[in-house]
Amino acid sequence: MLRELAATLSRNPLLARLVGIRSIVKNAALTIVQIGDGRTPSAPLAVLRPPVRLEIAGASGRVEPASFVRWEAATQALLSVPARDAAQVYVNLKPLFDEAYRELGDPGGDFDAALTKAIRTLDATPTSPTELVLLRREGYFEHADPSLQSLLPVQKQLILLGPENRARVQGWLHQFAAVLDLKIGR
Repeated sequence: MLRELAATLSRNPLLARLVGIRSIVKNAALTIVQIGDGRTPSAPLAVLRPPVRLEIAGASGRVEPASFVRWEAATQALLSVPARDAAQVYVNLKPLFDEAYRELGDPGGDFDAALTKAIRTLDATPTSPTELVLLRREGYFEHADPSLQSLLPVQKQLILLGPENRARVQGWLHQFAAVLDLKIGR
């Protein structure tokens, strides 16, 4: 049912791939819980992973601004669904999300709490510096700025979307939360 509803809201091919995965409601619930816990939901959102790697300028470790373009398809997939319509679909399917949330270990099972926590976690991400520098480590990159090193993994990932994509994603989330009357603060 969720796949059919998503298809009526957007024809975005990346969104179609995302909702085409098995156990979409459980996967979405897991994604939200992981974001709320500060973890990057790599496995649940694997279909959104950009096909190109992050571009870093030589030994300086400066992230090339062109690298942020690699997240535009995922950002556009989200923005292709009006926040008001997404909220209405969520309201209609909320019992399924509550059940999936209970199965993930929350006995109260009110998924609104998980959504609120996830949006607050993303919203608490500080503004990134104009020049983003990463240090190469064995198998991963780390922010050179000590204030960014202490961020939660999902907040570090949000910064790597780039300032414009990040602002668009956060704007959409605020609209979504407002329609649902979730108290995310500000």
